[in-house]
Amino acid sequence: MSFSLINNLGSLSSQSRLDATGAKLNQTIQRLSSGLRINSSGDDAAGLAIANKYRSDIAVISQGVRNANDGLSTLQIVDGGLNTISSLLDRAATLASQSASDTFSGNRDTLQSEFGKVLGEITRQAQNVGLVSGGSNNKALTTIIGGGSDTFAASNTNNGIKVDLSGSTNQVDATALGLNSLNIGNGTGNVTGNRVITTLTAAENLTFQTVGSSGQLSSTTVALSAGATGSNIIDAINNDATLKAAGVTASLDSTNKLVVSSSNFFTVSSDLADGAGQTGIGGAAAAANDIAISGAGNKVSKAVAAATAAGSQSLSFGGEEIGYSGSSYNVSFTTSTVAATGATNAANAVNNDLTLRSKGVFAIVDKANGSNVTFVSLKNFNLGISNDATAGANNNLTAQNTTAATAGTTTGGATGAKAALDAVRAAVATLGKVQGTVGAGQNQLLQAIDLATSQINNFQSAESRIRDADVSSEASNLTRLNVLQQAGVAALAQANQSSQAVLSLLR
Repeated sequence: MSFSLINNLGSLSSQSRLDATGAKLNQTIQRLSSGLRINSSGDDAAGLAIANKYRSDIAVISQGVRNANDGLSTLQIVDGGLNTISSLLDRAATLASQSASDTFSGNRDTLQSEFGKVLGEITRQAQNVGLVSGGSNNKALTTIIGGGSDTFAASNTNNGIKVDLSGSTNQVDATALGLNSLNIGNGTGNVTGNRVITTLTAAENLTFQTVGSSGQLSSTTVALSAGATGSNIIDAINNDATLKAAGVTASLDSTNKLVVSSSNFFTVSSDLADGAGQTGIGGAAAAANDIAISGAGNKVSKAVAAATAAGSQSLSFGGEEIGYSGSSYNVSFTTSTVAATGATNAANAVNNDLTLRSKGVFAIVDKANGSNVTFVSLKNFNLGISNDATAGANNNLTAQNTTAATAGTTTGGATGAKAALDAVRAAVATLGKVQGTVGAGQNQLLQAIDLATSQINNFQSAESRIRDADVSSEASNLTRLNVLQQAGVAALAQANQSSQAVLSLLR
């Protein structure tokens, strides 16, 4: 062994060992204070990458559980609405069954009034839960939960629950359930229009005449843009607030024809004449651009001839259903020298008469033929015209009857009620399918929440095994390193004293 005054190799070695012990001691203290084995990438780069993926999966699935609970809440709201609609169908079936009995001696129109309100409430409930055309829930509802494969691409279905409430088969308004055009009241009613709908080649306006809550005939225009499809058209009609209040609804039948209907009186017409260039509501083969005169139990059309001088004319309305058995109610009007104005005058005379409005009798000027006035009512009535044999100088409303273009009628009374019962039964089956879809979705989400909760626990355990510190092991290391550090300091002190021994050789 050689001795040197310049280099104290023992001291240098002790310092090196003491530095290494200090670094390990600091790492152990850091692990114990943080509770983590990996506090920096250098601690375990490969383990950190795996642990970070587990942590990301935990974050996604934890949010997925919240998503699933939100989806479950949405389906519970929809389910509540469907249960209410089911109860309304029960009431509709009860009313129809009551009217279907041939021994029923009450007023079927009273039953029809409530029946119509029940159907209106079904549509309102369906709108509230979003299961109508264009509704918020009338689509495929996908709830992202996570925990599946590594990709969230649209084609991957492992990371979410899909509840498909899209399409017309999952719409539960009165139209979608096939409950339009039903009449359990007296007589006939509810005529619907039918025109083939493709895509509109030009902008088109539909004008509706309906009876408001005040009993006044009112006009509503629905504007359609060029390029509108059948779906666009029925959405425009069904979303109009005035038409909703009047009970007017639109749908497409199995042959893509527009069906406009209501249990109340209405008319609808287009502002476009038919022609080869128009492939929309009018259609090249159609004879007129009126779609329908609807809701009429009785319909009498009269032609208005040109008059050479102004005069007056009387209309006599009678019939047991409007309250005039063996008597009649007369309305007089003044004719005009212009045929179209004369038709308007005749219609206004009826529509402005409060008594006839209260009886549910109305008049319209035909869109297709401005010289025709049509008198309509949900109830049967008789019409007499003074001097109708001489459509001459000052009596221009003639007795000429014309046939209004309609798509069909629904029969009321016991026969109509029996048909309504069949329709309600079919609606119950349709509603049941939608309820089945919603119920299955609720169960899927509950099961997904259970699985996701289990996955969160398992991922946390896996991450913990990689990232968390072993406290017992690190505590043992802390004791060992503390002792080792103290020993190193003592050894360093001894090494520093070794230079003093060299001086003794020089004494």
